[in-house]
Parts: sequence; C-alpha cells; structure tokens
Amino acid sequence: MKDLETPEMARLVSQVTEPMLGIKFEEAQQPKSVAEGWQTASMPISGACPLTVAVAADHECCRTLGASMFATPASDVDQGMIEDALCEMVNMTAGLLKSALSIDQALGLPEIRNEVLLAPTPEIGWNEHYLQAGNLNMVLAVATRVV
Repeated sequence: MKDLETPEMARLVSQVTEPMLGIKFEEAQQPKSVAEGWQTASMPISGACPLTVAVAADHECCRTLGASMFATPASDVDQGMIEDALCEMVNMTAGLLKSALSIDQALGLPEIRNEVLLAPTPEIGWNEHYLQAGNLNMVLAVATRVV
C-alpha cells in the first residue's frame, strides 16, 4: 500500500469538512497527542489490503463538528451528536482514502472507540497524521490491518 503524506491526508479530511462545515484542516505545526477527553471513531476496510481508518478529535473539535453538522449551537451538542459526527467523518474520510489508494474493497461500519485504540503497540502500527484547523485538533490514523 502506498503511503500518503500528512498534507495529502489533511486535504482528504478537508474535502469532507470544508464544503459541509466550512472547516479546513492542515498539517499540525504543534501536534497534540490523543489524550483523555478525545473521542475516536474507526472503520474497518476488510479484504486483500485490510485497513482500519480512525479519526480522533479533541473536545472542542468534537463539539464544533457536532454543532456544524447538526446546525445547532455548540452548547446544545450532546454525546450522541458528537458520536454521529465522528462516525460520519470517519465514513466519508475512509471512502476518500479508499479512492485515493485505488482500493476496491467494501467499507465496514463506523464505531466509536476508546482513545486507547491509537496507543502505539508492537501489534498495531498506526500511521498517524496530526491535523489542525485553528484551535481544533484531529488525528487521522491508518493501520494496515483490521483492528
């Protein structure tokens, strides 16, 4: 599988967020690591070239995505809206990534995961891309196996 550099990954994420939400992500100059309070959604892509795509976002990014997707003030965003927004983000981003990599495999179903999913382990080699849009922080991560 060819690797995409972080600026290309930021472009893919922004293809989702910019037209829908007016938010453009770029490569983070001072990356923020996934920590407590972040939310993570992942999606498997099974097949000959198995992948797992994960999107993790900090609290402010989650609330902003939820508010934008549901056209409501951030103060009205609840946990269900955050989870729906993250699952939609990983779904659309995984579809664009699949196209960019010319992978002809079906997408799995998105699910909310614990942020520990992205913790580095010898078994799972995540390729992490740290992104920012102003003060919003996101990590787009890809593993070359279904996790």
